[in-house]
Amino acid sequence: MNDAFGTAHRAHASTAVIAQFFPPGKRIFGLLMEAELVNAEKVLHKAEKPFVAVIGGAKVSDKILIIENLLEKATDIIIGGVWLILS
Repeated sequence: MNDAFGTAHRAHASTAVIAQFFPPGKRIFGLLMEAELVNAEKVLHKAEKPFVAVIGGAKVSDKILIIENLLEKATDIIIGGVWLILS
């Protein structure tokens, strides 16, 4: 069972490789993953206006497809990145 939404998309041994050892009907995700998917479905397909998407992270280039997908759905898109502070 995978219940880590934040890492489910990564092809790591603990997520992707281990799943290959289970038959397709026996691969499941947990309640936290289900809640994330339900909320993502609501945001992407049933969002009320105004709808502001806030996207951040170290590599915005990895999120280009998501941003393109939100262009028609979101009223506004706020994009941030990681700030490096040197002292």
